Amino acid sequence: MSRFIATLVVALTCILLMRSTAQAHVVCGDRIFPTTLTMDDPGMSDEFSLPTLQFTPTPNGQVNSYGFEWDKTITKDLGIAVNGDYLAQSSPSRNVDGWDNITVTLKDQHPCIDRYPHEEFVWSVGLIRLIPGTGSGQLRNAGAIANVGSTAPTFYFGKGLGALTNGYLRPIAITGEVSRVFSDRPNASPNAWSYAASLQYSMPYYQQNVKALSIPQFFTRLTPLVEVAMTSPDAGITTGTIAPGVLYDAQSWQLGAEAVIPANKATWQMQGIGFIVQYHMFLDTFYKSWFGKPLINKNLWRK
Repeated sequence: MSRFIATLVVALTCILLMRSTAQAHVVCGDRIFPTTLTMDDPGMSDEFSLPTLQFTPTPNGQVNSYGFEWDKTITKDLGIAVNGDYLAQSSPSRNVDGWDNITVTLKDQHPCIDRYPHEEFVWSVGLIRLIPGTGSGQLRNAGAIANVGSTAPTFYFGKGLGALTNGYLRPIAITGEVSRVFSDRPNASPNAWSYAASLQYSMPYYQQNVKALSIPQFFTRLTPLVEVAMTSPDAGITTGTIAPGVLYDAQSWQLGAEAVIPANKATWQMQGIGFIVQYHMFLDTFYKSWFGKPLINKNLWRK
């Protein structure tokens, strides 16, 4: 726990020393869909999340996670993402730590639908592959990470409510994703449905498109939100979390923090209330080389 807190303090100190102006990356008309923490957003761009820090208490101890994600565009709409986490699991009887299995995602963002004023709808499709055997053998033997791979076709979407006439409701947006997880060995690890959604209230949208408020600039960059993420295996019980929190968006980075609360009785039996903090960088604002732009300067869905 002390190492986790020290890492968090160092990360936050570095972030707060940076200068910023408001902006983000998944744009549809006047709507900006920020990066969410317990689920993926509906867009694809050159980004890097480091660190993603998560603390989860368990009935017999705790699990700390130190994660990263690198998103790289191949074309303007098609890209690949690589996820990894270093886990530290402790209990009165044992302490184990090591890398979780690597996850790779191929994702294609379709053109934004904004034919009418404030329609603000964007969607993507993806294929997520959990690569077995890439994580720590110690964690695998302890049952802390999966020893069976899986492949998950996934649908992502984002919808803004900017078309509403009520100005107070226009900053609201909803994002979501639905996956069908196909296990390499269903007899050992069953197939499952994975689904998640977020409800967001964008202060940047309110400030820029509804009414300019005479409040400190810090508050005009915040997006309060709630995320819900669930998994329902074909054979087994449904588990999931509810994550209320807030995002702060800047020119080249985003900082998010959320509580992670078990969503049902089955999940409460596995974990208590934890928290997650993420620092996310928009690489296209840092690099004009291939790190920050598509390898092929073309959109597959537009001539």
